[in-house]
Amino acid sequence: MRHLRTLSHASLFVLPVALSGCAAAKVDFAKIQRPSRAAELDAYDIFVGTWDWKAEMLNAEGPDRNWTGTAEWKWALDKRCLEGRLKSTNQKATFEANGVWTWHPINKRYQWWMFNDWGFPQEGNASYDAAKKTWRMPYTSVGLDGTTSHGEYRMTAVSNDKLEWYADEWADALHSIKKLEMKGSYTRKK
Repeated sequence: MRHLRTLSHASLFVLPVALSGCAAAKVDFAKIQRPSRAAELDAYDIFVGTWDWKAEMLNAEGPDRNWTGTAEWKWALDKRCLEGRLKSTNQKATFEANGVWTWHPINKRYQWWMFNDWGFPQEGNASYDAAKKTWRMPYTSVGLDGTTSHGEYRMTAVSNDKLEWYADEWADALHSIKKLEMKGSYTRKK
């Protein structure tokens, strides 16, 4: 028992000394420099502006098949994030979404997030093929049916004023149970 008490008292002196080595270093902002803007962000320039869009849900019928909407994308945070708003409607449903696209400086990849007014998030990483002016945007989300979805957008800049896109969404990560298939286009508002 005496040995336990001695060990306990010793730890009262040793522990603070040991932990003091774990304290955070003093921050000196004179030594921290704001990095240059990543050149990869320039690939987002094509999206900046206001757009009308239309889409066709290929695995739907009647009034569920055709969608229309508007979108607006603009730069934020010293042109390091692209912010967007999207409105969508068909004869039976509507939703709005806000999103952010950016470049991750450590992981060296495009990242994006969308959140809609149904409370459902969508997020993923993206890749850009500059030669084909095409984006590939795989994602995980809560689909409009309220269940987990795994999907992919593919978007091509046909011109400065027209974007064409295609989307697939599945109920599973193995892409064996398709939930939806859509194609559409964005036309820049003048």
